[in-house]
Amino acid sequence: MNINVLMKEIAEALELPESAITPESDNTTIEEWDSLGHISILSRLDLSFDNITERVPDLASAVSVAEICQLLSNNGL
Repeated sequence: MNINVLMKEIAEALELPESAITPESDNTTIEEWDSLGHISILSRLDLSFDNITERVPDLASAVSVAEICQLLSNNGL
């Protein structure tokens, strides 16, 4: 998974500028990444990556850009 692509997807899901998301971003550093924001991220990833949350259920509990990237990479994306 290209982390830049992932950061762009997360920024769009949270309705933030791309510059607001870094590889170190997580749910404690981004105010918009609350429970509703997390659902928005998962929905965006599903749209962009063909229902990925069904294939990678651990995404539901991922709380950082790095963790999401690692889970996607581990599953062939």
